[in-house]
Amino acid sequence: MTNIFYFRNISKIGGIETFLYYMAKLYSIYDITIIYKQADEEQLKRLKKYVKCIKYYEQEIECQKAFFNYNLDIIDKVKAKEYYQIIHGDYKATGISCNTNPKITKYLAVSKIAAYSFFEETGIKPETIYNPLSIDSPKKILKLISATRLTNEKGYNRMIKLAEELTKNKIPFEWHVFTNKSDINSDFFIARKPKLSIIDYIAEADYLVQLSDSEGYCYSIVEALSIETPVICTDIPVLKEIGVNKSNSYIINMDMSNIDVNKIYKEIPKVENYKAPKCMLINYMDKTKSIYQEERKMKYEVEALDTYKRKKIIDVELNKIPYEGERFIVTGERLETLLGNNSKNLTFVKVIKEIKEPKRKKNAKGK
Repeated sequence: MTNIFYFRNISKIGGIETFLYYMAKLYSIYDITIIYKQADEEQLKRLKKYVKCIKYYEQEIECQKAFFNYNLDIIDKVKAKEYYQIIHGDYKATGISCNTNPKITKYLAVSKIAAYSFFEETGIKPETIYNPLSIDSPKKILKLISATRLTNEKGYNRMIKLAEELTKNKIPFEWHVFTNKSDINSDFFIARKPKLSIIDYIAEADYLVQLSDSEGYCYSIVEALSIETPVICTDIPVLKEIGVNKSNSYIINMDMSNIDVNKIYKEIPKVENYKAPKCMLINYMDKTKSIYQEERKMKYEVEALDTYKRKKIIDVELNKIPYEGERFIVTGERLETLLGNNSKNLTFVKVIKEIKEPKRKKNAKGK
């Protein structure tokens, strides 16, 4: 392995999950492996389209460069030439303890705010690289939209206040909130299950709304402005750094004292010439070319174990319970699942041999 990126628990939604996705999508031509202990199946599925993903089972890992996202718990199991810790949050604002380790070669931060907060807490100056960004093409859908955890530090109390003001002023609104929390105020919001990408929905919204106490970078704001959707947001310190201003967004005081819902409704800002901060992560990555896509095309002959029969599990591709000793062909990705990287942590097969594709014969003209 060349570049590994470790994040312990890959959830349905989150800034680091978005970081991993954009990084994988943007830099898939390079040899990258994502290491994790637990992962949401949908997140893992989309990551695997671009890079190798390996579940951590206490195995020793050797690589050229190791990148850690918050969690450093496996660093002693990783042998690398260089170790990087990526700082994703505003530690001073959130009060989260800072992880450090003497093995770390360099600390990298996704914004100057995040870097400075880490420096204030540790005395260590990270290099600011900014988050990778690779926006999907949008399609028309909505008006008001949020994608956030429904907690007070993420602004749920302010969302309620804004919705109350809109209602009181008889301004019609439809507010879709993509979240994994079920006890949402259904009088104000339309609860939506989390999606891996909501760019299509953001594109059709009048505003992307993010009313957090603090953000280290805030992907949803940058995504929205990148596709010319204005933002309603609180006056968090990182706004200027990521290009948010009064011409492309409606900025609300933390105490909500300057809400003018009629202005929000009638004077929607126009986003022009927005550019997200340039990600500098590639400057720290090894440029070894990836062979991952070729590996994904490989096929294997396998032999079924008694696990299928013993657990009464139907193989989804064979559409039956294979008998012990039955042989069949699977892809490399399918093999990983059958060897134990599945929700039940069960091994279903053993590998008999690798199936190599026959080489094409050249014709008389050498073609």
